[in-house]
Amino acid sequence: MDYSTEINLALKEYSLGKKKSAYKKLKKIFDKNPYDDQLRFNLAIVAQSLNLNKEAKDNYIYLIEKNNNHKAMVNLYLLYIQEANYFNALNIINKLLIYKQGDSDINKNKAFVLYKLKRYEESISLCKNFLSTGQDLEFLNILGLNHLDKNEFNKSEKIFKQALSIDKNNLSVLNSLGRMYHEKRDSKNAEYYLLKAYNLKNNSYEIINNLAGFYREEGKYLKSIELYLQALKVNPQNSTILNNLAKAFFDVNDFKASEKYCLQGLSLNKKDGNIQKLLSLIYLRQNNYSKGWSYFDGRLNLSDFVEKNTSINNIREKLLSKKRFNKKSKTLVIREQGVGDEILYGTMYKDLLEFCENTTIECDPRLKNIFCNSFPKYRNSFIEFGSISSNKRLLSDFDLVLYAGSLGKFFRNSIEDFDDGYYLKPDSNLLKKSKEKLEKFEGKFKIGLSWKSFNNRYANEKSLVLEDLNNLFETKNCSFINLQYGNVNNEIKLFNKKFNRNLVTIKNLDIFNDFENLASLLKNLDLFITVSNSTAHLAGSLGVKTLLIRPTNHAVFHYWNQAGIRTPWYKSIIFIEKNEIINEKNLLSKFLNL
Repeated sequence: MDYSTEINLALKEYSLGKKKSAYKKLKKIFDKNPYDDQLRFNLAIVAQSLNLNKEAKDNYIYLIEKNNNHKAMVNLYLLYIQEANYFNALNIINKLLIYKQGDSDINKNKAFVLYKLKRYEESISLCKNFLSTGQDLEFLNILGLNHLDKNEFNKSEKIFKQALSIDKNNLSVLNSLGRMYHEKRDSKNAEYYLLKAYNLKNNSYEIINNLAGFYREEGKYLKSIELYLQALKVNPQNSTILNNLAKAFFDVNDFKASEKYCLQGLSLNKKDGNIQKLLSLIYLRQNNYSKGWSYFDGRLNLSDFVEKNTSINNIREKLLSKKRFNKKSKTLVIREQGVGDEILYGTMYKDLLEFCENTTIECDPRLKNIFCNSFPKYRNSFIEFGSISSNKRLLSDFDLVLYAGSLGKFFRNSIEDFDDGYYLKPDSNLLKKSKEKLEKFEGKFKIGLSWKSFNNRYANEKSLVLEDLNNLFETKNCSFINLQYGNVNNEIKLFNKKFNRNLVTIKNLDIFNDFENLASLLKNLDLFITVSNSTAHLAGSLGVKTLLIRPTNHAVFHYWNQAGIRTPWYKSIIFIEKNEIINEKNLLSKFLNL
């Protein structure tokens, strides 16, 4: 039998669903005929269908480098999109568009990738350019998604409904409209459109997955699990579904099942950063820190991490994962994304600086002074974020680079490694001034309040409305001080007037930017009550007695996601549930020795 006949028989097996058998046969033939480009292309397609993505990508890249194979380019960028590797996807798309500039399908994918990269105006412009020549549902859908991500809900709703007027049963648009209503927290309409898509095509794993995700974020975890299992039956080799199912089991504290599906997903895609991150959370939740940290750096490969850390491509070759860490290393530590996480992982800076004095730490400019004041011996170690990591010449002087969150694998490998988390020290003069300001208020006890979180995917799940805190004001002999950043003045005025309360705001205090004055004020409180936001971390790092209102399961981070009422990161923080704050009138008496 000649080898072309063997190839055709193997491809026939593949078309009949016998993918593994077809792959083995094609692989065997290819090993004997490595210069057959068509055979290499077919092997890549079969490998991709089996989630052997690295092998598929290597073969596509070979064909592109050898002869600019256009089909390989298409398959490669679609694979990058599937992996949420939008930067590489865009590079391949742009290369392909040199040859196929006006191709509608390729430009749709480009518009989608630009949207995913948050390059909204470019994506919008591209969509409008093609829509100027006629209506196209896919371009309309991408256009609506751009406006949705920009929180332009009215524009996105108008566009999605325009698309539905063309095709009322378009599944992509129904899903987008459902997502838009969910973002607006209009759960009724969100469920309506997502269910409509599901009822039209209940054997699509993408549609089932979207509906399951909706129920998960609604806190209906068991319903979510049921749907994810259904999606998995449709596509049992999909690592994204396995990861989502693992998340849902994690939400209901079934860590055994969560770990099972994580490991199953990881066997299909060993480099999946989402699965690695979830595995790390499972082990950290179980206080298995050494195992948890071993997967934690998976976050470095996530698209949202890369988007928020623009210097990551400069430092990849010097990242600690590729180099050894020792006392003599000239080390650069880069702040973790989010000022709250930066403060949290700053609890390990003392360990780091004592272990490796030749260390430079890039920090948020808002934190630089308080870090310097807290580590006077090492004050020259702190510089503003981007000073070195965005400068390749300066970066070349360093032996290795790591993000602050990666310090855990060296300094927090057991519960005994944690200290009280109290390491920040405000300026003594600011402390004195803050104390004088608070003495002007009536009430023996000074209580700070913060009830919202911003700039986070789960901000709404973590936040409260001020009215939820109303029962606290029944406690006598207390002054309540507003420590909520953001534009909340109108909410406070309405609350004070409606309930005859006196929640006071400190004049000329920029809670969002002035961490030094905020820290000195927090340090003078008797109690701080907050949701999980950056101010909560600041309070914990100052040793301030704090009640933290724990968010719903799917919105909670590993440092708050503990079995009891405390976190090992900050000994001064105690967890309470939302219903306790809303319903218990004598809650404060437990913590103020009244």
